[in-house]
Amino acid sequence: MIVELDPVDQERAKAWDAYVYSSPFAGHGHLVGWRRVVERSYGHRCTYLIAEENGVIRGILPLVLIQSRLFGRSLVSLPFLDEGGICSQDERSRDELYREAYRLFGYHKADCLDLRHRHPSGLDLSSHAGKVTLVLELPDDPQRLWEGFDPKLRNQIRKALKSDLAVSWYGLEGLSDFYGVFANNMRDLGSPVHSRGFFEAILNEFPDSAKLVLVRQEKRTIGGGLCLLYKNTFFMPWASSLRSYLSLCPNSLLYWEAIRWACEKGYKRFDFGRSSPGGGTYRFKKQWGAQEAPLHWQFLSSQGRSAPVLQTDDLRYRWALQVWRRLPLSIANRVGPFLRKQISN
Repeated sequence: MIVELDPVDQERAKAWDAYVYSSPFAGHGHLVGWRRVVERSYGHRCTYLIAEENGVIRGILPLVLIQSRLFGRSLVSLPFLDEGGICSQDERSRDELYREAYRLFGYHKADCLDLRHRHPSGLDLSSHAGKVTLVLELPDDPQRLWEGFDPKLRNQIRKALKSDLAVSWYGLEGLSDFYGVFANNMRDLGSPVHSRGFFEAILNEFPDSAKLVLVRQEKRTIGGGLCLLYKNTFFMPWASSLRSYLSLCPNSLLYWEAIRWACEKGYKRFDFGRSSPGGGTYRFKKQWGAQEAPLHWQFLSSQGRSAPVLQTDDLRYRWALQVWRRLPLSIANRVGPFLRKQISN
């Protein structure tokens, strides 16, 4: 039986999260708190589906409806993250959840149903080509990693330290400094920035599993990342440094200190997040010894539409990127969140 999670049903919400933590196929993105993050920061309509049998949860599927005049209407699990999708105990529960998702896809007259599985789902759906994340297996002692790094990488980290760069950990109190760097970098990259409220909602919703790591030179913050902790894995989904300071290698120090901290805290895997194979960020992450892990994203489109994720080789995308890079930062930060809420990437 499929039931919808009532947002005010605290007992069922606790049972949902208990199921997430017990399942080998679930991730941080399946936690029920992401519903509140998405609703509070962007106002998207969320539907959280549960497959139950005799009152026991057998599977879950969080869905977010994104309505955009620019990009159409999408039903996504889960936007802005690398994972979501159907998480179930068995094929019957999986199929029941998919059938309900398909019904909602039709009910909302959506252009796309986008399911972001980290593991193969067994569903006969089209797949996004080449979606990978990069994962580094962590030893107990970070020194073992250090000794295996390429000399060039070690020299970059040493250069950052000799340039008096320092790394510190924060919660919500570090958000203003992080967002200043992140928004600046997103403009320079030509990409609409998430709203400050999006990151604030994450840090408020997950005080025990969301942290900020900041790189400073004296009193100025020049780099930072927002990290998520889940079971034995450390995730770094959002990270940036100011381009004017890249010669000091703040990114190298940022990731090294995050990796070292994760090792010392007993985490077994460091997930660098999604990258396009062969791109600049892909090469940066590979140099740490990270290995590709495929992301099994699947989609169903109406009227023969192509994959819902923006493709970087699209000429329209390239044109928009060049225009965005030339915007004054104040305008980019004002307009960016309005556009970003409509892009599920």
